[in-house]
Amino acid sequence: GEMNVVAGAGSVWLASAASGVISRIDPALGRVSARIIAARGSNYLAFGHGALWAVSGSMNLIQKIDPATNRVIGHTRLGRQPGFLVAGEGAVWVQEQADGTVARVDPARVSVSGRIKVDSSLNYGDIDTGGGKIWLRTTARQSLVVIDAATLAIRARLGAVTGSGAVRYTPSGIWTSAHDRQSLSWWPDPARLSP
Repeated sequence: GEMNVVAGAGSVWLASAASGVISRIDPALGRVSARIIAARGSNYLAFGHGALWAVSGSMNLIQKIDPATNRVIGHTRLGRQPGFLVAGEGAVWVQEQADGTVARVDPARVSVSGRIKVDSSLNYGDIDTGGGKIWLRTTARQSLVVIDAATLAIRARLGAVTGSGAVRYTPSGIWTSAHDRQSLSWWPDPARLSP
């Protein structure tokens, strides 16, 4: 299934088995230094707020993993078919794809502290943070949705429908891809994108 690779705490982390195994790789030695047992289907990862975060789309669950012990130290239930996530702007943000929502997870309590309805679904998009905003790559009605991290208000819906793709924030602008159309787009000046 879909998955991603993240870096943090001096390591590279990736989901390595559908049963829920996450491998921690030592980049200096080029070998696995630990294997963490997580929930089945934990394919989506993010690192931030001093922890590794793993989402199981099949179990509707987010897990907090302590890099000091290589163990799951907290978890909470999410909406239907959670997917890509990002840690930033004071929280962990998760796409709840089948519900069309974005969940805000409190990193200390490991609990959902807010939720915003974006669309009927958020299948196969992506998510990033920066500049006080959540940048959400979507697959229906628009390419990009801008959410205010403090208020959870949608500040902008931008671009035409371009199918599945990724999003990355920079202070100068936003990059989005549309892999089914083999295209890459640049959205300059993020401050102006979210009036």
